[in-house]
Amino acid sequence: MDASTMNVILDIILILASLWMVWEVRGIGGIMGRTLTFIVIGAVILGFAHLQATLTAGVFEYNTTIHRAVVLLGFIFLVVGFRQLRAVK
Repeated sequence: MDASTMNVILDIILILASLWMVWEVRGIGGIMGRTLTFIVIGAVILGFAHLQATLTAGVFEYNTTIHRAVVLLGFIFLVVGFRQLRAVK
């Protein structure tokens, strides 16, 4: 198995793990539910960012820039979730 195939497999596993997080968080209401939703959305975005980077490597001139922008978006969702978590205490 070559490295490219292994990367795609690991990227898909990462996305499945983030979707598992969505499954586990569902139904939690209130501020904690909203907080965890932002954190989980960030994790899903980060999972897709890896797959995007793997599948579009060498296709776009700005592939690494696009990847970093998607990762930044994922981290923004994580930070919003963590800020809400801090407000709970």
